[in-house]
Amino acid sequence: QHYYITNNLRSKMPRGKVGGKYDRRMSFDDVKDERMLVMVDKLCVWMGGILGETLNRENLIPQIRNGGPLCRLSECIQASVDDFKAANEDNDDLPSASPQGVNLTCGVRSMEARQNVTKFLDWCRQMRVPESSIFLPDDLLKLKGKMKVVNTILAVARRAKDCGMAADIDAPPKIANAFIGLEEKFGKKFDHTSKAFGTQKSELKTVKTTLVSGSAWKIVQQKIDTILQLPGKPSYEIFRV
Repeated sequence: QHYYITNNLRSKMPRGKVGGKYDRRMSFDDVKDERMLVMVDKLCVWMGGILGETLNRENLIPQIRNGGPLCRLSECIQASVDDFKAANEDNDDLPSASPQGVNLTCGVRSMEARQNVTKFLDWCRQMRVPESSIFLPDDLLKLKGKMKVVNTILAVARRAKDCGMAADIDAPPKIANAFIGLEEKFGKKFDHTSKAFGTQKSELKTVKTTLVSGSAWKIVQQKIDTILQLPGKPSYEIFRV
């Protein structure tokens, strides 16, 4: 009976709780940017589909922490890389093999886990992932930067997509639509951002500057005219158009 109670309580532990202690470093509860959370969800769906596992915001970091699943991911992507290299010339600098000698069952604090992560990061560099987008081993092993880990895997997904692998990891439409709103507000054209997000250019909104009867500005002008016509007030015609 004691065994049942203990395991029943453990199954009801809140998100990010490990060994009875809550660890927010493995949870995305502290991420306030909804667009980034959408990208985390897309990453979980894409990566989980490749590895045949159910990944989500709650278990992503714990599942990949020893580096084994990341090396498995690189092995799956490597097949698309090999096909891409065979069909396209001048791509000899892309990796010829996924990380070798990987320990998939090692503990998260073992030396094997650090070796797994290091091998994956070296493979990422061969995939032409920018150095600025590559996380440090301790960002994952010691939970110092979970969002850096997510950004690295997203960068890998984009490179895999360039090599012909299906990857639905595009930015949410809200990001692209924001630039259209800026164009309408400031009357400027952001061609580079529009092309980057693949959105169609729309005609800029035209704003009428003439005063219309019943409009707020017309009412304000009428009240000013009334004030200026009061006895004893100077009849300067200010605020006139």
